[in-house]
Amino acid sequence: MQTPTPVNESALSTHKAKSIFASKTFWGVVFTTVAAIAPILGNAVKEQKLTVDATVNIVIILCGSGATVAGRVQATQPIYTPQGLPGPNIDSMPS
Repeated sequence: MQTPTPVNESALSTHKAKSIFASKTFWGVVFTTVAAIAPILGNAVKEQKLTVDATVNIVIILCGSGATVAGRVQATQPIYTPQGLPGPNIDSMPS
């Protein structure tokens, strides 16, 4: 089990901007989206038709992915994890 590392308050209050392409969250969303859509498109190519159900599933995946990226871009506050999980705990957060 990891021991909590205290969060550096000055690091939290200094917001350094970074490119969306440098974000692990962004790339995680991209790879997950591709992995979710690829089998749907693979079946459509094999059957030589894209069904309404498949199209709806693709739209749902893209909406979820878009919401995740939008949430990442708009995030302004640090987050914490529950006790016992990796990452800063609420006790480590500045008051």
